Amino acid sequence: MSPGHSGRDQSLDVNGNHFALRTWGNERGHPVLALHGWLDNAASFERIAPLLRDCFVVAPDLAGHGRSQHRRADSGYYLWEHADDMNALVECLGWKRFSVLGHSMGTGVASILAAMSRGIDSMVFLDGLGAPFTVDDGNTVEHMRKAQRLLRLALRTRLHGFSGPEEAQFSSLEAAINERRNSIDGSLCAEGARLLALRDLLNLGHGFRWRHDPRLVLPEPLQLTERQACEFLQQISCPLHVLLGRQGLFMGNAFDKRKNALPADTRVHWHDGGHHFHLDAPTPALIEQLNAALGQGDSGPRQRLVNE
Repeated sequence: MSPGHSGRDQSLDVNGNHFALRTWGNERGHPVLALHGWLDNAASFERIAPLLRDCFVVAPDLAGHGRSQHRRADSGYYLWEHADDMNALVECLGWKRFSVLGHSMGTGVASILAAMSRGIDSMVFLDGLGAPFTVDDGNTVEHMRKAQRLLRLALRTRLHGFSGPEEAQFSSLEAAINERRNSIDGSLCAEGARLLALRDLLNLGHGFRWRHDPRLVLPEPLQLTERQACEFLQQISCPLHVLLGRQGLFMGNAFDKRKNALPADTRVHWHDGGHHFHLDAPTPALIEQLNAALGQGDSGPRQRLVNE
């Protein structure tokens, strides 16, 4: 890691909400918007962002995640809402041209952002192929009913983090890190789990609890259909590089389900590792590929961020 490339915690108010950001590099570098995955946060890019040459990387904690503000009870966490937030954030930063680096759910946000913004020079997907959660055509009504039942049940039983704000979920830091490590595919390395957990934990003195909105663990009442998710992928017009883990979420038939929706000139690359291969053990080959994929472009004046 080069001297002076350590991350900085900053913040910005966008769309009436407070967003915590992690940034790396010189603000005069090529702008890169880094979008993390579901239940992750900006620390997802802690090990690769400092190694991106001549780039200014801004990784927000998406709404409800990490240290960013939770949405109101009458709002939600739909992919298109995240994309609208990111479009407004880019405008606040004054970026005219920029690249997008997305992981997992972040690639779904990026696919919708591509329909909102004409300023994207290039996109890189890390173990993601657009919207991660979809419903089958004809199942929208039943899915909405189920989502509403689960929310009412969680509120009534105070499960899944819906307990009071002073009630600890974990007796120790290590217990929280172990839970984070075993989520999704169970392949996340100990150091990666620690980085993600530390940004998402509140120390209550008598224990720890997650900062993120517990509603994130429940399905949204309305989700994109598979056909809609593919449509958002198909309309991406900038150069797209898809980097997938050989032991990640898209090995085997999972990749085949979406590959035909990718734009014709998409470049697909496979890397050793699981769903968080970019955080577990980023190789020199991966970093070189990222630097080649994130095209350089002119950028406009930027709003200076607020240090926390």
